[in-house]
Amino acid sequence: MSSIPYIDIHTHPFHNELETVTVQNIFPSDGFAAFNGRNFYSVGLHPWHLGSKQENNEALQMVEEALEFDHVIFVGEAGLDKINGGDFIEQLRVFEAQAVIAEEYEYPLIIHCVKALNEVVALREKLNPAMPWIMHGYNGSVEITKQLMDKGFLFSFGKNLFREDSKAVKSFKYLPLNKIFFETDELDLNVDTIYEQAAALKEVPVEVLKKAVWTNFNQIEKSLMPGRM
Repeated sequence: MSSIPYIDIHTHPFHNELETVTVQNIFPSDGFAAFNGRNFYSVGLHPWHLGSKQENNEALQMVEEALEFDHVIFVGEAGLDKINGGDFIEQLRVFEAQAVIAEEYEYPLIIHCVKALNEVVALREKLNPAMPWIMHGYNGSVEITKQLMDKGFLFSFGKNLFREDSKAVKSFKYLPLNKIFFETDELDLNVDTIYEQAAALKEVPVEVLKKAVWTNFNQIEKSLMPGRM
């Protein structure tokens, strides 16, 4: 590779990128777009889209089957949502099932969490996973961030970095570079825009962030061997 690429660790729209490594989030029933060496996938059951227990079990089986494709590299986004999710007991069951799948298949887990931080932390303490758990779209306070970092969580930042009064900005400034990633999620922009905003907040060159996130990505995603990129 001639230079360090940008990394978009969580995006929903398909990006046919040449200069950016993307991880596109899809649901188990979605098809895969063409894989060109820089566009990867995460597959999981979002708490907004759960169905009956039987439907969820069938979808969980599809998640496991999708992990057999070498360009699927993360499980998720999975998680808990007390605002927009459905039956919370079923959310807990499905989230734990995906966390177990991530551990069994040795894939990082992308986490959606709304008003359910205690339950996410409790499950991590219960399972004691070896695989990384990444809080996506992170917007927690510095106090919460300290607690999560001590428990081994990683953090992905996106649109909240553009809100000067957001908790995400304060937490991002606090975190060391080896704990962070960037994402576009559902935003209609390129991830380099988020890198530029993050670099301004950290008061470091963009290239410093690119190098740090590239290192972080390769530490959690062991399958990116020479020749894959």
